Amino acid sequence: MKKTGRVLTSLLLLCCNSFYILFYYHRDGYVSWMEIGGLPVMLTIAWFFGKQYDKAKYYSEKDTLTKVYNRRIIEPFFAKITSIAERNQQNVAVLLIDVDHFKTINDRFGHQTGDELLKLLADVLVKSVRKSDLVARWGGDEFILFCSNIKNSENLDGMTDRIHSNLKKIPFPGIELSISVGSAIYPNEGTSLDVLLRMADKKMYNMKIRHMAE
Repeated sequence: MKKTGRVLTSLLLLCCNSFYILFYYHRDGYVSWMEIGGLPVMLTIAWFFGKQYDKAKYYSEKDTLTKVYNRRIIEPFFAKITSIAERNQQNVAVLLIDVDHFKTINDRFGHQTGDELLKLLADVLVKSVRKSDLVARWGGDEFILFCSNIKNSENLDGMTDRIHSNLKKIPFPGIELSISVGSAIYPNEGTSLDVLLRMADKKMYNMKIRHMAE
């Protein structure tokens, strides 16, 4: 959780308090010890209210189940990451990930087990990408990844292989967890989020069909 709210409220209070003290010192020639001694108390209160803001912002952007970002953050992040990529002449990979046979898992083992699988998958995805990349829950059992500076298809294949490999290391008795992945590259395969998502979704669906046939 970022500390933006706490830092800003504390700085604002310090600025206001400094102005207050300087004003009265200039006017009266002195400042009472109570006005200075009350600063720690006011800072504590400011820190508390700043923390409430930070918590509200954190939970507005995070998925409550998996603790990764929710879809509310996707469009702003896409605009930010593609702007940086354009300036640096880089590519951005958009990946859609879907759990194979998730409905069957829910029906057979229950929704609680399904939720645990989603949390495990989210954790694997976060650990499989860089800190500069973004993992978000798109909805249901679908996740979306934004990965910057993907130089070629080999880099992308290496990342998806790493995700599959890390997923196989998860011990979950009675369930073989597998995923289908579709990807699209900005700007080679599209410059709008809608176009890239449609392309990634089509590739993901084709992979899911192949998995069902196996």
